Amino acid sequence: MKISTWSKLSLVAVGLLLTGQACSISLGSSARQDGGIFRSDDHGKTWIQKNFVRVEKKHNVLLDDVTGRILVFDPKDSTHIYLGTLANGIWETKNSGDQWTPTSLRAGAYESLSLDSLNPQVMYTAAGQTVLKSINGGQSWTTVYTESQPDQTVSYAVVNPVNDREVWAITSGGKVLFSDDYAQRWTLVHKLDPLLPRLLYIPTDAPSKLYIFSRTNGSFQADGHGQTWTDLTKNLPVQPGATDVRAVQIHPQGWFLATAYGLLKSTDLGATWTTIPTLITTGSVPLQNVAVNPENSQDIFITTNQRLHHTIDGGATWSVITLPTARLPVLLTFDPSQPDRLYVATFKQQKK
Repeated sequence: MKISTWSKLSLVAVGLLLTGQACSISLGSSARQDGGIFRSDDHGKTWIQKNFVRVEKKHNVLLDDVTGRILVFDPKDSTHIYLGTLANGIWETKNSGDQWTPTSLRAGAYESLSLDSLNPQVMYTAAGQTVLKSINGGQSWTTVYTESQPDQTVSYAVVNPVNDREVWAITSGGKVLFSDDYAQRWTLVHKLDPLLPRLLYIPTDAPSKLYIFSRTNGSFQADGHGQTWTDLTKNLPVQPGATDVRAVQIHPQGWFLATAYGLLKSTDLGATWTTIPTLITTGSVPLQNVAVNPENSQDIFITTNQRLHHTIDGGATWSVITLPTARLPVLLTFDPSQPDRLYVATFKQQKK
């Protein structure tokens, strides 16, 4: 999921220089790669690859050949981060990426991960046709929901940031599921058209609401735990690519969307949208990511191809930084507690 939020609702590095080691290897590869996770500690000016796992027989095991799909920060300690990957399971770091260790999920795709803000040892993820729950920080997992439709998968799961009894999930077939007993029992509360979500968002100041941002099928608002629904898609600009959402950033001063059309912002919960000017002609090249400084909504980063665009005045002027990787950045996020620190995760192109 390529997206980050800065409220408690979502609990949300050029080369790593290692001396004294004979050589380095990557997971599933015998050669060092230019991908994985990168971190900047100087507000995006320079980047360091942060993929170290362990030393094994004088070789460095690294995460520099994996595709990151979601980065989730422990709400009580932002140096503790979980990484969901496209094919290599879920990993965690307790020192801001200086070293990674695997959870018990060491293989498979995990694009959704939600931590309980009241007890971050409790977390939920979606995998295939199931929702999985851990109560010990990912050391072990229990299946708490299995989708009955054989051709459908569970795309996303999220726990309420205020009431940890409540958990939401959505399937690729558009089923919106709700549990109010810690994911023991589930109710189908609504049926949307088939979709792939970018984000399920529950506001801390309105915990009975749910917002769904999909990749291509628009955005939706549920009220009263799914009793009433509003299609917010019609409020987006009537321009090609405006509903092709690549990344979502929820910020106290507004919502930001990186789309195939351009960079959009709403300050009224999606009722209206404005286009933030960038260096890219709208509709010409899709924006892949957006990250907004948690302390300053005028300070915005976006990515297109391998380039990072940065504005400190809400889009009036921009500077461009070329990231130290030939791979496509698929995740971009600020550290919620250290605004000068950012993270990028890259995409590994699968061989056909």
